[in-house]
Amino acid sequence: MLMYALRRILLGFSIMIGVTILIYALLLAAPGGPEQKFANNPRYTEAQKVAYIAALGLDKPVFVQYCRWLGACRKDADGVEALLGPTGFPAFLPTPLSGIHTGILHGEFGYSYVSGEDVMYLISGAALPTLILAGLSIVIWLSIAIILGVVMGIRSGGKFDNTMSVVTYVSYSLPTFLLGFMMIWLFAIVLNITPVSGMGDSRISPAFGSDLYWQYFGSYPIEALLDLAAHLILPVLTLVIVSVAGDARYVRASVIDSLSMEHVRTARAKGLSGRRVIMRHALRTALIPFATNIGLALPFLFGGALVTETIFAWPGIGRLTLQATNSLDYPVLMMILLIAALLVVVGNLIADLLYVILDPRVRL
Repeated sequence: MLMYALRRILLGFSIMIGVTILIYALLLAAPGGPEQKFANNPRYTEAQKVAYIAALGLDKPVFVQYCRWLGACRKDADGVEALLGPTGFPAFLPTPLSGIHTGILHGEFGYSYVSGEDVMYLISGAALPTLILAGLSIVIWLSIAIILGVVMGIRSGGKFDNTMSVVTYVSYSLPTFLLGFMMIWLFAIVLNITPVSGMGDSRISPAFGSDLYWQYFGSYPIEALLDLAAHLILPVLTLVIVSVAGDARYVRASVIDSLSMEHVRTARAKGLSGRRVIMRHALRTALIPFATNIGLALPFLFGGALVTETIFAWPGIGRLTLQATNSLDYPVLMMILLIAALLVVVGNLIADLLYVILDPRVRL
């Protein structure tokens, strides 16, 4: 088990190296950049533009730019790029060994081209709203998908299975933006029982995440939680409906396949109860393919749902990604993509380990 995990970790590390190169190359080739700050603005001279680009190191060769962004090289006292830190150790090693404090390997992620704020400050500010929204959605979505899929698989061909098959087909085919607007129209406009958007009522609470908000939360915790819960209803409902449909059908198909396997038929032939056969034999086998979906829930937890967060004005990572894309704010976009890629790798590692737990033959 340990050696299998180490092999998967080394594979993930090599994948992340390739991802950093790919992300940097793609965004380097994309239009725009920091020079957009000076576009059609007569207040800036050409000399100021050149000085700004030089300060960012964007006048250097592409390989040097990439190494600086990664934190794998530095400018020494003579102004020459060096792959060793001031301590004599390679620059890509942790800061205590290399003496390097810049670059993503050392926790320095650059500054936004648009606002000038630290990239990690922007991402961390948007992370909590996404964790709240996506975390709650994932728990509900996976729970419903597994239970619904198992029941549909056990009762395959029955009225319940046929009815839920139609429901899941319809909900799966609905675009997220359309479902979101339908939710707003029905619950917020027609029935008027939920808020339209945001994380809180601006008339009674400050902006979420601000110092004033936490003061308000400390003084009126019950009111703040109830307000947050009310604003969570529509985006969570939208994410759950869209996500459950496909996964429920996935679990259903796995359950039907597992019920026809030889070891399950043997368990039934031995006289085991139907409940025990399903829980001890069929369900475990059926959840092996679904482990991949559970692992990939981790990047979803970070990235949220871009469309859903935009529709409901939810100030999370998804909305920040859209804003960074529209404004060509590449430092922010690069870090979001990099963290998302890291979570995909970690999610796949979790899925692989779940495979080993559910089916020990995988490690062979």
